[in-house]
Amino acid sequence: MRSLFLFSALSLMFAALVAPASAQAQAQVELAGYDKIYDAPTTVNLGGRPVIADIEFHQKTSSGKTQLALVTDVTKFVVETENDLKNWIANRRNDCGERWKSGEPRISFPDNAIRFAIYLEIEYWSCGWNGKGTPGRMAQETGTVDVTLIPYVENGKLQARLGAFTLSEQTGISKYLPLEFIVRRALEQELDKLNDNPKFYRAPQPLFDENFAYEGITAAETEDDRIIITARYAAAPTPSAMDRILARLRTQGITQ
Repeated sequence: MRSLFLFSALSLMFAALVAPASAQAQAQVELAGYDKIYDAPTTVNLGGRPVIADIEFHQKTSSGKTQLALVTDVTKFVVETENDLKNWIANRRNDCGERWKSGEPRISFPDNAIRFAIYLEIEYWSCGWNGKGTPGRMAQETGTVDVTLIPYVENGKLQARLGAFTLSEQTGISKYLPLEFIVRRALEQELDKLNDNPKFYRAPQPLFDENFAYEGITAAETEDDRIIITARYAAAPTPSAMDRILARLRTQGITQ
């Protein structure tokens, strides 16, 4: 089972707050007192899948503490994340045990979360008492799953938890296959692994090498349906550290 879907969704698209205003207006409020230090199309490598994205870095320094705000247009990641979700479900298929199928996912950005809704079919197949018989379908459950995932920052680490979880249009009754329990358990297991994954919870490179840690992450959806993420980090770097960060951004980009 792969957790690339959750990694992709949460690494760059999780939002702690989605305001009704435009992304540009929200960014102006969030970045009051910051100075822009970088603005260019940049390579962003998310889970080994690099793309060119428009990013900005803004800086504010006070009492030896430097705060950086990374503003990224992550719209192009949405379609890839939808495909990751479908692949994550398709890979949950066993000759003896659970077999998952899905419809087309729908991803959106409500307040304080990323939300996805998807139609699921889950079957339970048995291979006899010793697991060596011919597979036979014992039960099937179907329904539309609507899940909200909520990010938060704890001790400088990006974390995630399961929020609202609803099921609708359910069919099938089986003592072997309670659909809500199975889906909730799978998501919670993936979230546990994600929250323990340094590639997720720590600041991206080149910030991590200069001891920057997360302070927060927010998002806004523009009127033309673009998704803008603002991630905030803090550290007490030397002037040479900031020079190294800017140099690596230009030559290596950002790696999560």
